[in-house]
Amino acid sequence: MKLYNVISTLIFEQVSNNEIVDAIKNKRVCELEYEDDVSVGPGKRVIYPVALGDSLRNNKVVRAYQVSGPSLKVNEEGIPLPGWRLFRVDRIGNFKPVKGDDSLFSTFERPPLYNPFGDKSMNRVLVNSKF
Repeated sequence: MKLYNVISTLIFEQVSNNEIVDAIKNKRVCELEYEDDVSVGPGKRVIYPVALGDSLRNNKVVRAYQVSGPSLKVNEEGIPLPGWRLFRVDRIGNFKPVKGDDSLFSTFERPPLYNPFGDKSMNRVLVNSKF
């Protein structure tokens, strides 16, 4: 089964749990392509991933602070606002850490309103950032 997961990740450009866990533990700013529902639509997003777990509907999800990309939350001019989002792992593609000007991976500090005590949108938290 592991070989199947590796091959399907490569073929379908899906993100692996190991890539997400590494980004969470090392507080890496990440870019991803997300296939959202019809209300927002697909697109590239930049996030600060802080937790990986299972949603209330038992989907594997990433809790992240989204800093850019399509969103339901917009200002008066229609520009997306940063904010907390829950991303289903099976809808994430092209997940990669963002490199800074010095060619090192960009990292983030504790996002606004971060709650270290869990997430009511998750049944189970597998990995959580430590700040």
